[in-house]
Amino acid sequence: MNKLLEEDIAKLIQEKVKKSLIKSGHFDFSKEEKKVIKEALITTPNTFVLKTEKLSKTTKEAHENLYKKYSETFNKVSSELDAVNKHEAGSYASLYRSLKLDECYNLNAVKLHELYFNNISDLASEITVDSLPYMKFSRDFGNFENWQFDFIACAMSAREGWAMTVFEPYKKTYMNICVDGHSVGVPVGTIPVFVIDMWSHSFYKDYEIDKRSYLVSMMREINWDVVEARMVLTEKSELNVLYHIKPNYNDESNKIIDSAKINVPIDNVKDLNNNNVPPTTPASALQTNVQKG
Repeated sequence: MNKLLEEDIAKLIQEKVKKSLIKSGHFDFSKEEKKVIKEALITTPNTFVLKTEKLSKTTKEAHENLYKKYSETFNKVSSELDAVNKHEAGSYASLYRSLKLDECYNLNAVKLHELYFNNISDLASEITVDSLPYMKFSRDFGNFENWQFDFIACAMSAREGWAMTVFEPYKKTYMNICVDGHSVGVPVGTIPVFVIDMWSHSFYKDYEIDKRSYLVSMMREINWDVVEARMVLTEKSELNVLYHIKPNYNDESNKIIDSAKINVPIDNVKDLNNNNVPPTTPASALQTNVQKG
């Protein structure tokens, strides 16, 4: 009884103090701490039309169901992260650490499957020498055939994972990478423009252990329109400028930020050493149309 009385007295004192502060103008009620509303990140699975006859109906359906499962799992993990105790996080072992790794794993799985489904299964697949993929891959790999050989090597090197051609904005070049799982071996900041699933579930029912035949079949039906559109958007983004944003120690503070806000051409922005940022490829110079025979 005495404990309850003490709690009532403490609440009464708090209310009196609060009213006194409001009356004197030292307490702004509008700025009182509010509850934080937590909202989990959510992914919504898409539907894909795969016209290819190189994969069976069973494989296509099973693969799309797996993709939806990754989306469902990501949503579940995202929700659990809202409630996890962050004060107990640690590098040796913690629920927060496990959930963060699962978040990355499943989100990458969702995105990679969408990229893969969208850039395969073109029954009229054809690439021309004046197309953007042909010209850019030839430039960065010596010739187009070298890109093909290197991509196949990456795909065959992937374990349960992926092969990708990505744009590397730091060096402004295209490169092939092999990824294990969904998140091991992905260079920071690279942008995928062409993706092939090399997990065994993507081919085993149709090709058993002959993943090279599966790979060649998929590469014969690349949707080059999709690849080219990704390349155009990638190069227009001018993400290489990210690496030229440096601390400002002179009187021209916030120059880069202010210039970006008013859409001043990035070529006119100077870094802290007063050197012009290297020019980027203008969007108008990009080849955007693939002519098919």
